[in-house]
Amino acid sequence: MRKGNGLYSRGKFDEAAQFYQQAEVLEPDATAIHFNLGNAQFRLGNYQEAARELELALVDKDPVRRANALYNLGNVAFKSGQLAPALQAYKAALLENPKDVQAKQNLEYCLKKLEEQQQPDSSQQDQQDQQDQQQQQQQPQPRPEAMDQDQAERVLQALENKEKEQQERQQQQGGRRKVEKDW
Repeated sequence: MRKGNGLYSRGKFDEAAQFYQQAEVLEPDATAIHFNLGNAQFRLGNYQEAARELELALVDKDPVRRANALYNLGNVAFKSGQLAPALQAYKAALLENPKDVQAKQNLEYCLKKLEEQQQPDSSQQDQQDQQDQQQQQQQPQPRPEAMDQDQAERVLQALENKEKEQQERQQQQGGRRKVEKDW
């Protein structure tokens, strides 16, 4: 799997998929392998294979990996031209991780596309063509599973430090809290 991850990070998705498949034979129940293989298949344009592998990753106990797998399933469905399944996958990803901004943006984009499909006219068609060109430049990208234990600990420590700083600022401001809008 490490060899596959190295190849994936260098953009050699076909070779990475081969190593993930070998790892899958050795550990068929390892959801991380299914997740990574699904990402590689997505990059290769093998959307059916990608969906199959990502669905196998959904049984993972890690809610972050489940949310990422659902997000990537949404990307697969969108690229396959299936807006309804994409919407469902993005919604499910948001249920797993409500703070996922990319899943929210993709969900909104799919809803907009669905509305456009239901009410097309000539001016909307021109707008849709422009948006399609913009969307091609901003293709949804799968989330690679590339964070090792040390990186995860550093990120966690940085988040804890940021939270402490925010708490100190709140105490200095007299306990007032800034409330973020709910989406």
